[in-house]
Amino acid sequence: MKKVGAVLALSVVLGLVACSSTGADEQGTSTSDVTATGNPNGKGAGGECATGHDCKSGVCNESKCAAPPTDIGHGCAGPGDCSSKVCVDSVCQAAKVDDGVKNGDESDVDCGGADPAAVRCADDKTCKAAEDCQSSVCDAATKKCNAPSSTDGVKNGDEGDVDCGGTTTAAAKCAVGKTCNKHDDCSSDGCDDSKHCANGRSCTQLNGGRTCGKGEVGQPGAQHESCCGAIAIPGRATKLDKYKITAGRMRTFVERTNGNVLGWYEANKASITPAARAQVEPYKGYLPQDKQSAPYGADYQLGGTIFLPQRPSASQGCFVGNSANRAYGSHTYWNGTLEQEDRGFDQAFLDRLPLNCVTYPMLAAFCAWDGGRLETFDEHAAAYGGATYPWGNTPAAGGYSTVNGAWTKVGPATGAANPCPTCADDRANWRNNYQFPVGGNAAKSWDFAFWMSPPGRFPLGANAAGHQDLAGLQMEITATTTTNDTTVDLNGQTVNQVRVKWSKNGSWEGHNVGYASFEFAIMTKYGKTGGRCARD
Repeated sequence: MKKVGAVLALSVVLGLVACSSTGADEQGTSTSDVTATGNPNGKGAGGECATGHDCKSGVCNESKCAAPPTDIGHGCAGPGDCSSKVCVDSVCQAAKVDDGVKNGDESDVDCGGADPAAVRCADDKTCKAAEDCQSSVCDAATKKCNAPSSTDGVKNGDEGDVDCGGTTTAAAKCAVGKTCNKHDDCSSDGCDDSKHCANGRSCTQLNGGRTCGKGEVGQPGAQHESCCGAIAIPGRATKLDKYKITAGRMRTFVERTNGNVLGWYEANKASITPAARAQVEPYKGYLPQDKQSAPYGADYQLGGTIFLPQRPSASQGCFVGNSANRAYGSHTYWNGTLEQEDRGFDQAFLDRLPLNCVTYPMLAAFCAWDGGRLETFDEHAAAYGGATYPWGNTPAAGGYSTVNGAWTKVGPATGAANPCPTCADDRANWRNNYQFPVGGNAAKSWDFAFWMSPPGRFPLGANAAGHQDLAGLQMEITATTTTNDTTVDLNGQTVNQVRVKWSKNGSWEGHNVGYASFEFAIMTKYGKTGGRCARD
């Protein structure tokens, strides 16, 4: 009888625990009920309950299942007495992300779990889900964090995008459009300012890199794209760049080589194509070795400084003046106040424009660096085609000139005014038919850069393949050499240099579209010439 009595007494005690309440209404309904243990088959937190037995937690508070009571702050003799496994000064402590114990919902010691302050677990640590791991890969079989690999379908390690870029996983280079951290991540060797792989090494900045095409920057309806990219010349395997080289693309080259173009060439010439190397090697002595050593540093070679004062004429239109020296010029490569110029437009504006006032060696080196070579005269002529214009024999290119004191639409004749009401002024930037902004900078009227359209602003003037600005805008320096030229350099010394041919674009200033007999010494600079690369 004593044994039965003891069991009955214990049952009464447990019953009291199971039914004890912190308060009751007049009808005696429990408002908080705690069971000795939770019910595995009970309801989760927030579920309706009458007693603690209705809940997984064993806690029914005001008819809703609640979380179980904590032992934090209770006395303890050791870690085993605490749900957090942390006992300090005989008191149970709350679990922390750096307490040296696997507790809370951590998957391993002080890592993983839902706490945003918790670190992700290193390789080979225990995990419950991918989110627990630094690699974002939790092995389903071993429940261990896997090391990053190039085939795990996850962007991890130092990869630029999923399974590409970086060095830690030996992944392949990332394709155009994939995300990247650095140039090396990309197959193009160009990670742009938006952290995506560019389609060309030189098109990694916005201005002059992704501002080519129809419409002006910031205007409704503008349709811009990368300024890199090449299209096959009709009937040939060789590709020609869709757009002329912009000042921004050249800036990227100068910045990445720190102006030491000769140093880059000597270090890398074995890896560039023989055709590109042949264009640079004979003239490498003219390449700059820094940015600002006068007079052949990169910023001078791309600025207003003229190396052959008599070529192509006494006025090259490169130097941009100031209020004391109102020299009309338009070089598009921004070099600040290096040459005491006072520009009417900022670097972002100029970078969008086609590069001009550039020497042949700099163009040839740029194209080699960009993965191609400088175009030949024959390649440009083939892209231009056999018709009067790249778009066909009609309509004739139209521009504007003063005729009998009136601003009049004129036709393709060189020099003398030739009124032509039916000539089209929307096919090519030719003879003053483009201004942006209209009138330029009135306070600095000596800066003529506003007459030049960024590449692609005249899409109706493309050839059948899609090459832009083959007519108008500016002539292009080619790699086709002719005879030598003896002239005088900027120091008054007699020099003898090989001549190269310029393309038959004509120019915004009025050089005749289709004229094919310009050829000048390699260090000639001119405000109406630029360049374009070819790709084999």
